[in-house]
Amino acid sequence: MDISEEEFVTHVMRHLFKARGIDLSGYAQSFVMRSIKKRLGRSGASDHSGYLRLLKHSEEETNELLGVLSINVTEFFRDRGAFEGFSAQVLRPLIAAKLSEGGVLRIWSAGCATGQETYTIAICVAEEVRRLGGICTPVVGIQGTDLSSKAVAKAKSGLYSKAETKGLSEKLLNHYFEKKGDMYEVVQPLRKGVRFTVENLLEPPSGRYYDAIVCRNVMIYFSRKMHDVVTQHLFEALRNGGYLMLGRTETLMGAPRTSFDVVDLENRILRKK
Repeated sequence: MDISEEEFVTHVMRHLFKARGIDLSGYAQSFVMRSIKKRLGRSGASDHSGYLRLLKHSEEETNELLGVLSINVTEFFRDRGAFEGFSAQVLRPLIAAKLSEGGVLRIWSAGCATGQETYTIAICVAEEVRRLGGICTPVVGIQGTDLSSKAVAKAKSGLYSKAETKGLSEKLLNHYFEKKGDMYEVVQPLRKGVRFTVENLLEPPSGRYYDAIVCRNVMIYFSRKMHDVVTQHLFEALRNGGYLMLGRTETLMGAPRTSFDVVDLENRILRKK
């Protein structure tokens, strides 16, 4: 006899916590249930019990499920106006400061999915440097992190199909990508300042003292309690005077929210006091 849907979801969550240390209790439960059902339908398992057996014995299925849970919905220059604001109000003053004072321009792309947004940030930096004449270039370190190892592997490859490059103009596509058969590969000069790692936003961040953090359309999937946890982690990872950009429908919650000034309300760009 098959187990109930509620028991099924509880068992799946326990498995992910035991096997990978992933705690899904902070996610909106409706989202968790939809994601698990999505994988159940695609896995070939006949019922809840069958899927649990598959999950416990298959690393591949565990990775597939985590991929669904990591919300890999992204594209290059998703919401172009937000990145225009980011370039003008965040990158421009940061690049000027680094060229004047020295140091590495450090940016964290949190919840980067398959990397398009992280490379978009790198393109924005490169375009700002070109706008200045390209004579002096700051040292840049951009860190992309995501929960899904599959998504991170895709980001590291730097390979995207024509459909996946739809947010890019022909000019940017030709300048920052090389044609590789039916795919487009991010050019090496752009990739050298970018690295990707697997990281869970519900855990303390591995990096500190970022000049800017981009975390867009990620926290809408968290419960209020975990939203507060992630907000605290972002706050701790950002240097004083650093910038935080959220998605247009997102707002900060938790204790650190009063420690930010609003730079651009429409594009959700904040600055840590």
